[in-house]
Amino acid sequence: MMKTIVSLFVGLMIATAAVAQEPTIRIDHAASHSMVPGAKVGDGYLVITNSGSEPDRLVAASSDRAKTVQLHQMTMANGIMTMRELKGGLAIPAGQTVTLAPNYHLMFQDVIKPFKQGETIRAVLSFEKAGEITVDFAVGKIAGPLDDVGGAGGMDHGAMDMPGMEGMDMSGPPPEEAIPATLKTMFERPDKPLTILPVVVRNDWAIAGWQQDGRGGRALLKKGHHGWSVFLCSGDGIRQAAALEKAGLSADDAKALAADLAEAEARLDPKVLALFASFEGTVMMAGEAGDAGQGGHEGHGQ
Repeated sequence: MMKTIVSLFVGLMIATAAVAQEPTIRIDHAASHSMVPGAKVGDGYLVITNSGSEPDRLVAASSDRAKTVQLHQMTMANGIMTMRELKGGLAIPAGQTVTLAPNYHLMFQDVIKPFKQGETIRAVLSFEKAGEITVDFAVGKIAGPLDDVGGAGGMDHGAMDMPGMEGMDMSGPPPEEAIPATLKTMFERPDKPLTILPVVVRNDWAIAGWQQDGRGGRALLKKGHHGWSVFLCSGDGIRQAAALEKAGLSADDAKALAADLAEAEARLDPKVLALFASFEGTVMMAGEAGDAGQGGHEGHGQ
C-alpha cells in the first residue's frame, strides 16, 4: 500500500513538472536582410507569442556572428525618427503576440562576416521567465520582402496552436512611422544621417523621398508580412503614374499615388526636389531584379 502511494505521488510530481516546463514562448518568422560587403550592422525581425498566463520579457540576445546583439526601438517625435537601444528589455504580455518589425528589431553589431542570402544566423534570445531560446534567422534579400523566409522552423522548440491569435492586432505602426524606420535601419549611418520626407501611401504601395550626405532620391516601397520593404530606388523616374503602373501598381493606385506625391512635394524647397532628381536611373531592390540592385541606394549615399 505504501509503495502504491509513493508511486502515485511520484507520478503526480512528474506530471506537474512536465506541465510547469511546457514552453510558453513561441518564435515565428525569424528573418534578416542580407548585408553589403564590408557592412558591420545586421538586422533581425521576428514574431514572439506568449501563450502563458504570466507576462514575460525579452531581456537579452547574443550570437556568434556579432560582437553584440541589441534590441532597438524606433520612435517618431515632431517629424524626427530616432533609434536607440531599448534598455530594460521588451515586455511580452500574457496571451499576446509582439511583432519586431519595424518599430522594434534586433541589431547585430560588429558583425564578423556579413550575412548572405540563403544562410541562417543563429542567435540566443534570453527571456526573464522562459530562459534561453535558440533561434535561426533566415537571411533574405538585401532589401526585398522577407515573406518567403523566416518560417516557424527557425525556432528551437516545436510549434503549438495559440488560441485567440486571430483577434490580435498585427498591423504595426502607421506607414508614416514604419517607412522611415525601415529606411533608416537599412541605410542610415552614425556619420551619415538619413532624412525621409515626404512619405505618401496608397494601399500596399508607398513612395518616400530621401536625403543623405548631399544626395537624394525617391524609394518605391511595398508592404509585406514583415512590413515595408524597398522595391526600387529612382529619381524623377517614379513621379508619373505610367511609370508606377509599369512597376506593378494597378492603374488606380498608380494614378492616386502620383497625385499624392505631387501634392506633397509641392510644399518642399526646390533644392530638395533637385536632390531627388539627381538620382540617376532606376535600381531594382526586390523581386527578380533584386540581386542586381544590392547596395544601389548606398552607392548614391556615399
